[in-house]
Amino acid sequence: MIASSQTLLGVALGYILFSIFESVVHKYLLHAKWYARSYWRKLGYLGEYIFNSWYSHHVVHHCKTFKTNHVTLFDSEQQEKELRQFLIENNKEQIILSRYGLRIGNCYERIRYLYPHFLWLFIVCYTGGAWFTLGLLIPLFFYIWVAEYVHPYIHLPYRKAIDTAPPLMRLVIKTRYFKYLAQHHYLHHKYINCNFNLMLGADWFLGCHRSPNKNDLIEMNNLGLHE
Repeated sequence: MIASSQTLLGVALGYILFSIFESVVHKYLLHAKWYARSYWRKLGYLGEYIFNSWYSHHVVHHCKTFKTNHVTLFDSEQQEKELRQFLIENNKEQIILSRYGLRIGNCYERIRYLYPHFLWLFIVCYTGGAWFTLGLLIPLFFYIWVAEYVHPYIHLPYRKAIDTAPPLMRLVIKTRYFKYLAQHHYLHHKYINCNFNLMLGADWFLGCHRSPNKNDLIEMNNLGLHE
């Protein structure tokens, strides 16, 4: 009984903490201001990693791709070719492998994706014990899974996502969580300084949440983001 309670506590607290830290890291690192990026230059390898994460997400994923709309990665093959060549010439091939920020990347990149969480993960796991840690693994894997496998589908029209997804992912796409996440993420790309979570929750009580207005709903409907 105690073990199951500790495991459930790990699941619940893990989800809350991942959601909080995802929102904070997304806002202050992946969309960092110029003065923060200047400071990173002085931090060696760690600073370079953070800068590259910012570049991959803010510059490539938000500015150099999806220029036309939320569901069109590139306007043409030439546009992709030019960006690919630029990234190769600047030793940023990993961004290409992550599909220009749509995914995390290989196993090594998934471990690096957790870097901002290592300190609090160590503290809460050490404090909570083995069963608590076991429960916390569930939101940890969910955190990686959403960023790696679900994120690409929320950049597709709903029907195309259904038609191209494998059977298990198709079930996920039909859930209310996915449908709300697609709307939530669309607003992040449109307004940037809001709706940072893929693990929904923390944006609300951190004051970063934005709801769609009438024009937003019309635009999403025109892009096929609704069922």
